[in-house]
Amino acid sequence: MTKRIMALVAAVSLAAACKDATSIPDLNNVSSSLLASGLNRASVQLLATGLLNADRGNAGETFIVFPETMARDLYRLDNAENRWITQMIGQAADPSAFTGGALWSGYYVAIKSANNIIDNIKTASDLSPTEQAATVGLAQTFKALQYWHVVEMRDSLGLPIAVDNPISAPPAPFVCKADGLAYVSSLLDSAYTNLQAAGATAFPFALPAGFTSNGDYSTPAAFALWNRGIKGKVEFYRGMDHQKPNVASFATAVAALTQALGTLSASTLNNSVYYTYSTAPGERESPFAGDAAVHLNPMAGDSIQPGDLRASKIINTCTGLCSFSGVTTTFDMAYALAADPTNLTRPYALLKNAEMVLLRAQAEIEAGQLAAATADVNFVRTNQGGLPALPTFTSAVAGRAAVLYEKRYSFLFEGPQRFVDLRAYGFLNSTYLRKETSTDIFQSTLPIPQAEINGRGGAQPTVTCP
Repeated sequence: MTKRIMALVAAVSLAAACKDATSIPDLNNVSSSLLASGLNRASVQLLATGLLNADRGNAGETFIVFPETMARDLYRLDNAENRWITQMIGQAADPSAFTGGALWSGYYVAIKSANNIIDNIKTASDLSPTEQAATVGLAQTFKALQYWHVVEMRDSLGLPIAVDNPISAPPAPFVCKADGLAYVSSLLDSAYTNLQAAGATAFPFALPAGFTSNGDYSTPAAFALWNRGIKGKVEFYRGMDHQKPNVASFATAVAALTQALGTLSASTLNNSVYYTYSTAPGERESPFAGDAAVHLNPMAGDSIQPGDLRASKIINTCTGLCSFSGVTTTFDMAYALAADPTNLTRPYALLKNAEMVLLRAQAEIEAGQLAAATADVNFVRTNQGGLPALPTFTSAVAGRAAVLYEKRYSFLFEGPQRFVDLRAYGFLNSTYLRKETSTDIFQSTLPIPQAEINGRGGAQPTVTCP
């Protein structure tokens, strides 16, 4: 991302209150002069809240609907705006439109917010060294998450990572996906080291309620284990990189995810750091609910196995506009229904234990550990799906098909997981999926936004991966 854009958006990430948090100071007074004069406990709270608010703001409707449409799970049928379909399924997204330009700048806003903490924490003289380490560890973890989200949506197009430079510096160069993920993995390790160094020290700032609503991630030690879950996720996809696969990453992923999960329990499969929402005055409702234009793709609606408890997410009727721009559905998505008031406050999970279990299964499959992978798939399948256990996989092909099914229905309408998996396995094509329209292109990435290209003098960034 260009330095000019980063300078403009940096203040935005620190300007809006994070309604999840309690007892927070005025977020509208953060300025470069505050950073220059040195931090203290109150301003660290301000910056930490701003970082989490920036990340929470990035988890909006497009983060769910765009990749879930490209993965053939959802439709957004809006007779006033057909690009929700045409530029997700029928043709390439326009880099200058709300489709191709989405899911980019917000991540670099949050990265800037994280860098404001990381670069200035040593000036917070009223924080102990261990409190400073805890703060940096959290900031580095969320910084790594932003880069990961860029990779989720741009994949082989690459990304700029060296963005913590003066405003006068030229735009950061793009690096290939493999180099970007190597950097993210290293950043997560640095964060883990800092969190471990904090020991039993509490974070020196208040955290949102979602850090303790489903499991307790409110201490550096507990948050460090969740960091290992993200590490395992990144390592699995490093191993699956088509351009430069890192086969050793599968073993690293299994180790990190095993550390994160500890002793498995059915009752903790939904544990995660969550963002919470409220209908109270001045609070924020869930950005995923109440959109009557969102429907379930029939490819997802008619493929769930009989008796699967996760069918509760699926409504076997469609209301409103159910056929538009060449596609038709007869299903709705329960989590999107405006008529269900609980959707307005449905919390959003960043990385559940259940996803960690299935990610471990994916890494085990690629490492040839089919018995272990079967056990992990069956743990989610029986406890969340209520389905009978599968026999031990006899091939990686069988294992991949099984884990894709479990991930689809455990995380339906919860993120880009299926889109990223279909791309990683080479399944975004007419061999694995049926064409939805005559012009269906099986789009595997969003483009680099036109604003980013313009900030680089109009040249499309190119990457090589030696």
